[in-house]
Amino acid sequence: MRPRAPSARHPRGVVRPLAQAPLGGRSEEWGRVVSDVLAQLPALLHGTRGLLAAYAAVEVPLLAGLIRSRSPLRGIVCSPLLAVPLTIAAGVGIAALSPLLRGLGIAEESLLQYSIGTSVCAAVGYITGRAVVRPAPPVLAHQRGALVIDVQRSVKASRRGPGASHALSRARRLERGRVTLAGFPVTPEDEVKHFKLIGATGTGKSTAIRELLGAALARGDRAVIADPDGGYLRQFYDRGRGDVILNPFEPGSARWDLFGEISNDYDVEQLARSLIPDHEGTDRSWRGYARTFFGAVTSQAHAAGSRDVRELYRLLVTAGTAELKTLVAGTPAQPFLEEHNGRMFDSIRSVTSSAVSALDYVSRQSGPPLSVRGWVQGAGRSGGPAERPRGVLFMPYRAGQIAALRSTISAWMRLAIFEAMNREEGGEQRLWFVIDELDALGQIDGLKDALARLRKFGGRCVLGFQSIAQVSSTYGSGEAQTIVENCGNTLVLRCSGSEHGGTSQFASRLIGEREVVR
Repeated sequence: MRPRAPSARHPRGVVRPLAQAPLGGRSEEWGRVVSDVLAQLPALLHGTRGLLAAYAAVEVPLLAGLIRSRSPLRGIVCSPLLAVPLTIAAGVGIAALSPLLRGLGIAEESLLQYSIGTSVCAAVGYITGRAVVRPAPPVLAHQRGALVIDVQRSVKASRRGPGASHALSRARRLERGRVTLAGFPVTPEDEVKHFKLIGATGTGKSTAIRELLGAALARGDRAVIADPDGGYLRQFYDRGRGDVILNPFEPGSARWDLFGEISNDYDVEQLARSLIPDHEGTDRSWRGYARTFFGAVTSQAHAAGSRDVRELYRLLVTAGTAELKTLVAGTPAQPFLEEHNGRMFDSIRSVTSSAVSALDYVSRQSGPPLSVRGWVQGAGRSGGPAERPRGVLFMPYRAGQIAALRSTISAWMRLAIFEAMNREEGGEQRLWFVIDELDALGQIDGLKDALARLRKFGGRCVLGFQSIAQVSSTYGSGEAQTIVENCGNTLVLRCSGSEHGGTSQFASRLIGEREVVR
């Protein structure tokens, strides 16, 4: 082992003075520097220099607060201007604190006082920087379910994006021929998915339907409208366009040509199903018998060359059994008129008379004849010379006429819908079927099946209703659900609730739920 080096000690055992001298000299030197700075500090923090120092004490934290809050660039650029009134406010605050500081024994123009003043300026700047920037909404990552978007915000964003002017001009060109629903353009692919509009009275269903129709008719589309109170008739009727009115109580109305709907033997069955629809209930079998009786009488009259609706109405409602027995001999209705089936035939005739009661009013008309199927085909009235397929077929009805015309208007609508599906698949007929107040007309037989198939033939259905309970009571719960599901475009307005949720809960479920990740 190496011997330990002797310590540098004084012979008397004390540390040499030279080892302590440098430390004491440095302390004295730093003390003199601090004393000089404190002596000059009042001069540095008065006047213009003091204002600039206070301004810097506000601006730097203000800038830090803005950056921390992710302020937009314009906020950061404007921060020097914002710092001016903040500096004044901080100065006023410091002046107000001076009496309190003196009471606490803090000397004026001391280092502690200047530190407190600087802290006040920094706090004012930083807090303001964090406060003036609105917190950004939490970023939600859509996972599944219904997606809710702000249409106006998305339009504004598209206008600000790169190539916005080109995209906007292209969008405007595309939207010139598009219909809109509540201001939102609907693509041609979505038009054929049909529309349902749900809302209580006075919420704007009819206004939204008019918006759809206005754009559709302006581009040359055709429409068949079940028109409550004649509102669409008053707004859109144009005789020069070829519009037609079908209502036996309406002045200027065409006269329905029932026999004009028959071009083949099986068309009688379609006509019978339209006038006497099939639906669930205790009288379902009687309605089937009534269709058989109606079909037999109408077929025999048509085969005999009759085209008189008045005569057909007489045969169906008031003709004697002896005359009818001869007429329907050899048809499926012959057993109904056997002597031992008198009571049964009375019930069958009662159902038939109720279904065809409107024929009595039709037979009194003197207007030009009109076949609904012929109109859909684009022919002139009652199979006249072919015309360019344009115009609107209005079926207006007033509240007092619903009882007399309900089944007949439903029959006309069914004839029109099924004739549209007789056209070539994939054609561009662009025919709209508008049924406002769906439940008012009773059941339109085959509507749910038509909604599923009509899109392939260019048909578009628009259904408006106030209450899902009304539709369910008319069509049955299952069929009402199918009708709703087959309408891909939905406008939900104010809906009424009930003890079990009612239409408002139904509409809420239609909108759906979604799952997001914050």
